[in-house]
Amino acid sequence: MSGIIDFILGLFFGGKKSEEVKKLDSKIKEKDAEVKEIQKKVEVLEKKKKVNKKEVANLKRKVTNTKKQIAKAQEAVETDDVDEAVKFLKKFSK
Repeated sequence: MSGIIDFILGLFFGGKKSEEVKKLDSKIKEKDAEVKEIQKKVEVLEKKKKVNKKEVANLKRKVTNTKKQIAKAQEAVETDDVDEAVKFLKKFSK
């Protein structure tokens, strides 16, 4: 039932994206840049001989978790889901 309503609303208002979804899209790009920086930091740390292994493991875990969140947020942007966008905006603003 909700699929039919979403389809009809999509026909009339399909070209407009809500403000939250646009903000989420920009936050996704910021987070993606942060992930790339962290990955570079991990590579540098792994090349050093004396490295705190816990620090490297924590950074890797942070990269993995952030990538998963970015993928879910990207899905919310593609489906134009405002509620999910607001939820991820709260997570990414921390």
